[in-house]
Amino acid sequence: MELLSKDERIIIKDFLETDVNDYVIWNTEIIEWQEWDAPWEKDDLTKEEIRLKFENYFKHINKFDSNQIRTRFEICINDVEKPHIGWVISYQIDEDFKYTKQKGFYALGIDIPDLKYRRNGYGKSALLTYIDYLQSFGFNQFYIQTWSGNLSMLNLSKKLGFIECNRLKGIRIVNDIKYDAITLKLDF
Repeated sequence: MELLSKDERIIIKDFLETDVNDYVIWNTEIIEWQEWDAPWEKDDLTKEEIRLKFENYFKHINKFDSNQIRTRFEICINDVEKPHIGWVISYQIDEDFKYTKQKGFYALGIDIPDLKYRRNGYGKSALLTYIDYLQSFGFNQFYIQTWSGNLSMLNLSKKLGFIECNRLKGIRIVNDIKYDAITLKLDF
C-alpha cells in the first residue's frame, strides 16, 4: 500500500525488503536520532542482529491481511529517487495513557533519522497523511507520547494542534537528567 500526502511532498508506504538496509544504517551509522526517540530503550545489537531483526519483521508483516489497519508506514520523499527517510508508527494506549494490546486509542510516533531530511516539513506531511489514513477507518482521536527533552516532537505536535493532556514529572532519565513523560491529544 502506498499513500501520497495532500501536499504531494512525501509518500508513506508499506515496509519493503529493500528497506532493511536503511534500518541497518540507521541503527549502526546514523544514530543521532536515538537520542530523541526513547533513549532509555536503546538496543545494543550488532549489524547482523539488526539485519535479522528487520528481515524477520518483513516476513512477519507480509502475513497480515491487506485490509488490516497498518500500524507502520515508511516515509519516502516524492521525487524521482524516492529516498526512504524514516517511518510513522502507531500503538494502542488505554484511558490511563499506558501501552495496551487491547483495543484503545491510537498513539502516533515518527522518526526521520538523517538530519538532512529534518526541518523540511516531511515529518509534518507524513504524520498528517497517516492521521488521514487512520481517519478513513473512523478514528478521530489521536495521541502522541514523548518526553520533555524532545523539543522537536513537542513543537511538531503543537503545530498540528495536539494539546497536552497528561504529564508524569521526572520519570524519564536521560544522561542522568530527569525529564517528564508527556502525552498530547488531538481531536477531530
